[in-house]
Order: sequence, then C-alpha cells, then structure tokens
Amino acid sequence: MSTASSRRTDSLPQRLLEQLRSLPEPRGYLVALSGGLDSMVLLHLMAAQRPRLAAPLRAVHVHHGLHPDADLWSRHCRERCAALSVPLTVRRVEVAAGSRQSLESVAREARYAAIGEILGEGEMLLLAHHGDDQVETLLLQLLRGAGVEGLAGMPPVRAWRRGWMARPLLGESRAGLRRWAEAQGIAWMEDPGNADRRMARNYLRHEVLPLLKRRWPGLGVTVGRSARHCAEAAQLLGELAALDLERAGESRPWRLGLDALMRLSPARQRNLLRHWMRRNGVTPPPADVLARALRELPGARRDAAPEVHWKGGALRRYRNRLYLFPGPLPPVPEKTVLHWRGDAPLPLPGGLGELRLEGARPVWLPEAGVEVRFRHQGVRCRPAGREGSRGFKRLCQELGIPPWLRPRLPLVVVRGQLAAVADRVLCHPFGDGGESPFRWVRDPWLY
Repeated sequence: MSTASSRRTDSLPQRLLEQLRSLPEPRGYLVALSGGLDSMVLLHLMAAQRPRLAAPLRAVHVHHGLHPDADLWSRHCRERCAALSVPLTVRRVEVAAGSRQSLESVAREARYAAIGEILGEGEMLLLAHHGDDQVETLLLQLLRGAGVEGLAGMPPVRAWRRGWMARPLLGESRAGLRRWAEAQGIAWMEDPGNADRRMARNYLRHEVLPLLKRRWPGLGVTVGRSARHCAEAAQLLGELAALDLERAGESRPWRLGLDALMRLSPARQRNLLRHWMRRNGVTPPPADVLARALRELPGARRDAAPEVHWKGGALRRYRNRLYLFPGPLPPVPEKTVLHWRGDAPLPLPGGLGELRLEGARPVWLPEAGVEVRFRHQGVRCRPAGREGSRGFKRLCQELGIPPWLRPRLPLVVVRGQLAAVADRVLCHPFGDGGESPFRWVRDPWLY
C-alpha cells in the first residue's frame, strides 16, 4: 500500500465524523446492515465513533431468504453487532416478483418498507453506498436517458419517513473501504450475486469501470462533482416549477389551469407538469408520452374530454383544466342500489369512498332510510330554489362535473324521487336551495 493510500485510509474515521457533523442532527442512527463489505465497514466506523456521537446507535438487517446462505448472513450480522455492543433488529420479509418485475427491485422495495417500519421519529438511516456506487448509478441513469434529476444520482441526505436517509460514505472508494477493512481485520460476507455480469450494474462494475479508471483515475471524484452539479440544477428546476404552479392559482392539487400552463415556454410546461405530478406522488410519463399530452390535450375541443394514459398515471382534460390521476378510475357501479338510514357513514362500492349525513337530520329524510343509486335512464332534477327541470347531463354541465365522474356520483333517492346529486345539489321539493346535508368523502383526485 502506498504512503498516500495509507494516510487516506487512516483518516477514514475522521472523514466519516466530519460528514456526520455536516448532516442534520438526529435522535438516533440506524445502520442498514447487509453483512457485506460496505455495510460492515460503516458499522465498525460508527461503533468506533460512538463516544463522539450525540445520538445512540443501532443496526437493522433484513432477511430476504433469497439465497441459501441468507441464514448465515443474518447470523454473521448478529455476531458482529453483539461483539460491538450495537443493538440489532432482524426483519424477515417474503419476496416474490411478478412476471414483469425485477426480483432485485422487488427485494429492494421490501427491504426499505421493512426498515421504514422500525425507523424512529427523528432517526437517521445510514446506508453504505460509496463513490463507486454513485458512478455506477449515474452511468445507469445516463444510459437510460435520464434528465438532471436522475443524473443527480444518490443524494448524501434526504428526508425519509419519520426521519432521514443518509449516505455518509459517498466520498469514499470501494478500494479504500476494502483496504480499511483489511487493515482492521474486519470479516464480511460476499454476495455471489455481485459477480453475475448479466445484471447491468455488475457489468458496469466489472467490465466498464476498471477500463475507465485506468484512463481517468479520478473518475469517482469528477463524476461525484457532476452529480452534485445536476442535483443543484434539479433543485433550481424544482423551485422554478413551484413558482409556476403557484402562479397557476389552482386551489385543488389534482387539477391545473390550461391558460397558466400554455403561457409558459415548452420546456417550462414540461418542467411544471413533472413537478406537479411528483408533488402528488405520480411518476411522470416518458418524454414521448408527455409530449403527446401537451400536443393533444390543450388542442381538443372545449366540450371534449380527451385522455392520455401511462403506467402509473393519467391526464384528462375537461373544459379548460387538466386533471391528474394516480391510476385507473374506480369501476362504474352499474345497477347498484344501496339502502341507507343516514345514521352512519355509507361505504360506497369500488373505492368510491363513503356518503355521510352531517348536521341536523332534514325533516324530509325518512326515518326508514333512502336509496342510494348511480346514474340510470331518465334521471332528472330541478335544483332546489331554481326554475325548470334538467336532465342529468345538462345538470352536470351546469355544475361543472367532469364526464368521467358523472356515472360514479352517488344519487340519493327518496320514495322513488331524486333528492340529491352527491353533495353537489338538492332537488326540488327537498331542501330550500340551501347547502346539501350530505357529504361525499372520497379520494381527492376523484375531484
């Protein structure tokens, strides 16, 4: 080992401590422990720095059962934590991938879900990702055609669940961590899956990165710097989109005014839509689908209701607004008739929420109860306090109810006569034109 490498390895504990001090101060540290080299180094580093930490330390190991040696890995984690006097929680999860799912991806989601359940309020989860992992991540994102948010790679720290998720070793190399582990006599488990070069990340790790490092030895440092530049650019784009969304002036988070959107440049339109979707927990569509949405939805006739779908979401237009959906609409409850006394919330079928009676019980509401139906032939309503009867379509148009919602509206029927359309309007002779006593509680994206 060269003198320079030795000095850098010797200063590893101090660099970790400096990195921890640059992060938010948590109520506790939780090390994600797999049993491999990286997480074992992180565990030993944290245990060594425990007298200097302002918060307690513990670890978590997730047992997937995906490999014959999974029990051995768990036992190894228990033994090392016991030797270091670090409390350890072991969680077992069942992992099964669907026909179009990556087993690695499903296992990762299950792992984070299990860890998220035990992360305490204000606690910081520590992951052992290092600089080489960051290079691999950035290259994978680049090969997938990601934008600046994807090219920002893995953030050093971010809010997560009830606390934070941090990666304090991003400034270190895999080789440096190995040298330190060998110098300290640390034992770790080797995952044979890491040698499978059919997997994209392993192919980069074993075939591509060694060539790049021979030509550019400082690859980890320079790529890490590029990732930070991209993260800063992504932050600025997010701040710009937040300003554009605020100027749109919509009070409902799942809809967006087209006038405000179309006043922006095409790049800002795409930026705003992606930000709006992420803010509502919807994964934005691929670039070609987003371009089609911006081409087709604004240009449709005012009385049309065009739609654009992708895996994980949909956009619909009604009048001069865009409506965002996180998935498919609930099924239309055709020919469904529910009997309701009004003394308790009425669950509606197919994920349509529930209907409630709020305030004093109206005198016209029979004690024996009412029927709750859904759209059917011949439905008419004369809005209480107004002249003239309307057919259902015209009434919905007057109320601004989008077409996709109309067959899903709960209709309150008293003795065969329509009394209320959800919580939107009362029909003559029920009520006096005042507010409806009903409240339809549903997912906000249903409008």
